[in-house]
Amino acid sequence: MKSQRSGHGVGLLCPAGPDDVSPGVFSRKAERLGFESLWVGEHPAVPREISRPYEQLVDGEVPHFYTNIADPWMTLAHIAGATSEIRLGTAVGLVTLRHPLLLAKILATLDRQSAGRLTIGAGAGWLIEELDLFEIQFASRFDRLREIIEAMRRVWAEDEPEYHGEHVDFPPILSRYHPIQNPIPVLCGVHGPRGMRMAAKWADGWLPVSSGPENLASDLATLAELCEAEGRDPDELDVTVMAGVDEETPKDAISSLFEAGATHVILAVGTVTTGRTVLEGSRAMHPLAAECFEATLEEVASRFLP
Repeated sequence: MKSQRSGHGVGLLCPAGPDDVSPGVFSRKAERLGFESLWVGEHPAVPREISRPYEQLVDGEVPHFYTNIADPWMTLAHIAGATSEIRLGTAVGLVTLRHPLLLAKILATLDRQSAGRLTIGAGAGWLIEELDLFEIQFASRFDRLREIIEAMRRVWAEDEPEYHGEHVDFPPILSRYHPIQNPIPVLCGVHGPRGMRMAAKWADGWLPVSSGPENLASDLATLAELCEAEGRDPDELDVTVMAGVDEETPKDAISSLFEAGATHVILAVGTVTTGRTVLEGSRAMHPLAAECFEATLEEVASRFLP
């Protein structure tokens, strides 16, 4: 596997709501400032009634931005057409909700037409009610995620791939539209010990949410042991960490993540991705609102870019 551990790249979570600045405009500004990558998340259909006490809820409700986010692959295609160098990624894409043959073609197209700039942060899904809408069994989501990734890698690399698993099964097909990257990098977007085990087994890297540099260093020591047990070199795995930042976040909060072993960091500006899920309220007050995002990005770049 080609090593992904090069540089200390800093990326951004891209706004993708209907009232947000256009992703194309946002991405051109980010590229000019020197950010390495742009990332978008995915929640295609959030049910109105949520019965379980998820930690992501705010006052018992799914955060507003989860309910109005654009499709990630269409958004990244828009960004690709507006830029020339910045990398494109999902943090995370809910791979389990898609048919692997359709998704494999979408991703191959996006990678080829962006000149090989795509990275997939692959998630299994945490919102049981959303998975239910797509008739995906919550208990099987991790096995389904692995099989989908395995199947797509065959579609990307072989002219006549086939796959036979418990959740994904198809006979030989003719598949001659391959991505530029061989294969497209896939990061396991599952947190905690399970996510590390999955990353060590089949992913090109791991995409956790930051819980601080000390915890990251400890997790990466565990990840290294898991990789070695699988016969893999841990230095070949990409470690992309998502970190919520606001105007009070010190510069060393991000540099310390690199010192702890991160290879890339995604800045979720105006967002704290664990305890406070998002800065709710007026769009005009959000640091990435259309009327103030440029000044915010300039300030964030001056604080966190190397």
